[in-house]
Amino acid sequence: MKDIKVQVEKDHLEKLTKASGQSAIMELIWNSLDADAKNIKIFYKETPLGIAEIKVDDDGHGIKFDDAEKVFGSLGGSLKKTKRLSPEKRKLHGEEGQGRYKAFALGSLIKFESIFQDNGNAKYFDVQMDLNHLQHSIINDLKTAKKVDEKTTGVFITINNINQEKASVLASEKFKKSIEEKLAVYYLTYPNFNVWVNNSKLNFEGCIKNKYEEPFKVETDAGKKIDFKAKVLEWNIDNEKKIFYCGKEGVSYHEAPLGIKTTLPISIYIQSDYIENLHRQNAFMGEMDVVLMAATEAAKDIARKYLRQRLQSYAKDYISDLKRDKLYPYTTPAESEVEVAKRQVFDIVALQINDYVPKFGSQDNANKKLTLALVKEALESDTENFEKIFTEVINLPKDKREELKDILEKTSLVTVIDTMKEVTERLRMIYELRLLLFDEDISKVVKERKHLHKIVKNETWLLGDDYTYGADDITLKNVLKEYLQHIGREDFQEIIESQSNEELQDIPDICLWKQYSLGESGRFKNLIIELKRPSKTIGTTELEQIKKYARAVAKDDRFPKDKTKWIFVLLSTKLNDDAMSECNQVDRDFGHIDTKENYDVYVKRWGDLLNEAEARHQYLKTKLNYTVTENEEGIKLLKQKYSEYLPDEI
Repeated sequence: MKDIKVQVEKDHLEKLTKASGQSAIMELIWNSLDADAKNIKIFYKETPLGIAEIKVDDDGHGIKFDDAEKVFGSLGGSLKKTKRLSPEKRKLHGEEGQGRYKAFALGSLIKFESIFQDNGNAKYFDVQMDLNHLQHSIINDLKTAKKVDEKTTGVFITINNINQEKASVLASEKFKKSIEEKLAVYYLTYPNFNVWVNNSKLNFEGCIKNKYEEPFKVETDAGKKIDFKAKVLEWNIDNEKKIFYCGKEGVSYHEAPLGIKTTLPISIYIQSDYIENLHRQNAFMGEMDVVLMAATEAAKDIARKYLRQRLQSYAKDYISDLKRDKLYPYTTPAESEVEVAKRQVFDIVALQINDYVPKFGSQDNANKKLTLALVKEALESDTENFEKIFTEVINLPKDKREELKDILEKTSLVTVIDTMKEVTERLRMIYELRLLLFDEDISKVVKERKHLHKIVKNETWLLGDDYTYGADDITLKNVLKEYLQHIGREDFQEIIESQSNEELQDIPDICLWKQYSLGESGRFKNLIIELKRPSKTIGTTELEQIKKYARAVAKDDRFPKDKTKWIFVLLSTKLNDDAMSECNQVDRDFGHIDTKENYDVYVKRWGDLLNEAEARHQYLKTKLNYTVTENEEGIKLLKQKYSEYLPDEI
C-alpha cells in the first residue's frame, strides 16, 4: 500500500470537485474512451432515500500499476499530455488528469479498480480516494487478477457517500439524451463503442435522424487560411440545441448555445485542429477569439441553409398530404403571382398549426378541413382577425401567435395580398356600376339619393384615394360646421352663429374631404360632390347650381381662404350641347368649368370617371404582381422570418 500526495494546491482540487453531475460522468466516459473502451457501463442504485451507489465500468486497457503513481499523484501531468492517439488510434480527449477529481461531484468516496495485461498476465490493483483527504490517494498493492478476470481489462469505478443533488441527474431521460448529443460526432468517427445506463443502451446512431457536413475556411488577419468543418446533426429526440467545438476527429472540448431559432432538434459541431490546439494550450476563449467567432458564424450559416432545405422538404410533404386527403382549401390553380404568394402564407400558417397545436394532428379530417378553411377565409378577408382565430379557435401557443402576428403585421407580402384583394373587389365594383348606369333597363330605375348617393358614399375611391368620406345630406352651413370641427377649431359654433347663413342653405349630395398639405403647414383641400341620376341630362342649370355652391363657400369669410382649397364636382351620365360647350374650355381640361383662387369646379361623366378608376386599378394590379415577382423588398421580411419554408428561388 502506498499513500500518494497530489502535487497541486488543495483549493485547485476543490474547484474541480464543484463540477456538475453530468460533467463528472462525461469526464469518466471520456477517460474510458481514451483507453479504447468498447463498452462503458454506468450503474446507479436507487433506494427510498435516493441514490446509494454509482458505478462506471469499462473494458479499456486499464491503468498500469507502474503508471499509477503518476496518474494519481499529479495534476496536469497526465500520460496523455504527450500523446495524441490511443493505442487503437482514437483521438484522445483528456490530458490534464482532471476527470477523476470531477467524480467527487457525485460522491465523497471513490474507488478505482484497474485490471491490465502485463506480459500476457492479468494484473489487478485499486486506488481509494476520499474527498476529506483530497490531496492523498491510497494505491494498494499489485495482485494477480482472479482466474475469472484473466482475459479482462478495464477500469471499474465505485462512488459512495453520494451527493444526491448532483447525482440525481443520472435518473433523468435528459441525461441520456445529453450523452448521446455530446458523443454523436465522436461516434460517427469511432463507431466501435457502446454506453449503457442501468442496462439501457444508448442509441447514438438511431437517435440521429439526418446529418449534413460542409467544409469551410477562415482567414486570419495575417492572411492564413484555417480549415474547419461544420457538421449538423438532426435528432429524432428533443435536444439542448447547442454548438459543440471539437477537434478534427470529433472530440468535443467546449460547447455553447446554438444561437439559431429553429423548431427542428439540431446540433452544430464545429471541427478543426485549430480548436484542439486552443484547448491544449488552455487558450479557448470562445467569442473572444476572432477566428473562432468567424468560424461560429460560418457554421451557423451552414446550419441555416440545412434548416431551410429540410423545412422546405417537410413543408412540401405536409402540404402534399393535405392535398392528397382533400383538406387543402385551394382547389384551383393560382392565377397570378399574388395568388401564389397568398398560398405560401397559408402554407406557413398551416405548418405552424400542425407543429404547435397538440391536438390538431389527432383531429378527424372534417375538423382539420374546417380549421384550414377558416384560416383561408381569414387570410382572404381580413388578416387582422388572424390573432383572434389563433387564440380563440385554434389555441396556438402564445409565442407562435406573436410570431405570426409579427409576420402578418410587418410583411409587405401580406400587405400586397390584402391590397390585391381590395383592387380585385374594386374592379368588380366598376364593372357592376357600368351595368347600373348604362344598361338601358337598369339605369331607368336608378335614383340619385336612393342608389347613387349610397354607392358613392361608401366607394369614395372612385374619385381618387386622396379623399375619405366626410358627411352627406347636410346643408353647407353644417358642412362648414363639420369642416371647422374636423380641423380642430373649438369655436366653430360661435363662428357659424356670428352672421347670416342664408346663402348656405342649399344641400349638396355628398361632402368628402381629405386634408393634406398643399405645400405649407395648415393648408387643406376639400371635395364636394353633386350627384345626378343616370336618366338626367345635364344642362347649364345644373352647371350653375354647382358653381353657386362654390361661390357661397368662396365668398364666406369664415372659411380660411388662404389655407383652404375646395374642389366641387358635378357627376352625371349625360351632358346636353350647352353643357358640353361649357365643359370644353380652351385653357383647361375637359369639364373644368370654373376656377378661382381657392376653388375649382368640375363636371365629370360617369363613363369617364369609371374609365379613369379602372385604368388606375388595372395598373396597380399589374404592379402588385410585379412586386411579388421582381421586387426583392416586397417579400424581404417574409424571407427573413420564414425562409426555411420557402423555395430557394423565391
